[in-house]
Amino acid sequence: MIGRSMLAYIPVNLASLVVSFGGIVILTRLLGSAEYGRYAVAMITMMGLHMGFFTWLEAAMARYQARAEREDNVNTHVKTIYKYALRTAIPTLALFWSVILFVPGIPADLKPLLFVGLASTTIQLFLNLGMEAHKAAHRIKRYSASFASFQLISFTAGLILIVLLRKYTDIQPEMGMFLGIIIGTFVVLCFDLPFMLKNMKNGEVSAEKAKLYFHYGMPISISLILTYALTSGDMYLIKGIMGDSAAGEYSASYNFANRSLDVLFIWIGMAITPVAVTALEKEGLEKSKAVLRDYGASLLWIAMPAATGIALVAEPAAFILGEEFRDGAVKIMPAIAFAGVMNGMISYYAQRAFMLSGKTQMFVWAMVPPVLINIGMNLVLIPKYGLMGAVWSTVVAYAVGLIAALVIGRRYFPIPIPIKAFLQITFACLIMAGVVMSIPIPDGTPDFIEIMIKASVGIAVYGLFCFSTNTAGCRRIIQNIYYKIRPGKRVEETVNADINDASLEATT
Repeated sequence: MIGRSMLAYIPVNLASLVVSFGGIVILTRLLGSAEYGRYAVAMITMMGLHMGFFTWLEAAMARYQARAEREDNVNTHVKTIYKYALRTAIPTLALFWSVILFVPGIPADLKPLLFVGLASTTIQLFLNLGMEAHKAAHRIKRYSASFASFQLISFTAGLILIVLLRKYTDIQPEMGMFLGIIIGTFVVLCFDLPFMLKNMKNGEVSAEKAKLYFHYGMPISISLILTYALTSGDMYLIKGIMGDSAAGEYSASYNFANRSLDVLFIWIGMAITPVAVTALEKEGLEKSKAVLRDYGASLLWIAMPAATGIALVAEPAAFILGEEFRDGAVKIMPAIAFAGVMNGMISYYAQRAFMLSGKTQMFVWAMVPPVLINIGMNLVLIPKYGLMGAVWSTVVAYAVGLIAALVIGRRYFPIPIPIKAFLQITFACLIMAGVVMSIPIPDGTPDFIEIMIKASVGIAVYGLFCFSTNTAGCRRIIQNIYYKIRPGKRVEETVNADINDASLEATT
């Protein structure tokens, strides 16, 4: 089930990889470190405000789609959310712009970026609602095609606009990426919004449902802001203490190490979370627990060797970044890679206990201690140790956050803790690291060749060891992927088979 669902989301995740790594590779060459720093601060501000004001609607769309299907009122569910999205978006955008224009203290060179960036994230809300509906309803082909198109159009348009703005205007070139998001959103909405309007036909706007959605979703918004403060709040402190260039260097290095892991977590999460929700709504607690048990093991099985690999090739991989960003990347990447695993397990695994139990407000309290620890340690360590002080603060805060989220979350939903899988995978990663570090790489070997040698050996060693020992139950995942590629072969049914196989197969 997990292997087949993951395979169905490959197109959108390939697009994410292209955009993520292409953005880092190209933007660190098109933009200087100060320009990249302003872009990064504007981007995290845009995403943080989106989480605070809009994510409750997106979360409700995802969580209650299966229930609406069970109750045969999907049209009312969808129409209610879109209507309240419109009622929320217009005054919120007006508030955003008023703050930018009239609140003192915002740097003048940051205001135009925030003005356009906040407009882009408000428009994107209506695209995101459709994407969440498609995932929750297992319309995987439609979701993959729509979201992959959005990512690639936005990215391409943004890069073209950066070049044109720098060459022909006095406008900050980094603004091109936010204008690209607006273009990509409008293009995809032209195709997706009519489909969603059909899903609203004959539906009613229900204030009662809107209240339920708000009480469910707003704690998620608040908790996501806290989680985002945990992951990105140090950017503001670095900018304030060390300046735009240091913020740009840190952001590029952090994103290079962390974003690759984030793509993996999102890939697995978007494939499995709708299945877990459907299992809970239609087949009960035990089925949902079975899905989550495999889900947690799969997250670790894929993310931990990826983090180990990033740490092993940090030095030769720095050539991927622009020259201004390379020295910092070598120092930051190893620790950030393993911190990224903890961050992913918080956001894409432990948080599911609060989502499935409906106790989303409790996730807020789970995130308060690590955020405070992160801020406090950054204030002490950044002036003394520079960017490495921010890295150490992040690692400690993530560890506290993961423990707190699991302990508190299990009070409300019995989410499995994959301890056995973690120990097995850790041992496999140590074997992989030992073999890779012992490879004799001649001096003068091109960085790309060194990376390919280490990556090939690491993947082979890890894959063979895991398959031979069935680490974290990986054989079934690999077999499911194989049989999906070879549809003529029959996949053996297991107790953890897809809870909605016929429906899922029809959409994939």
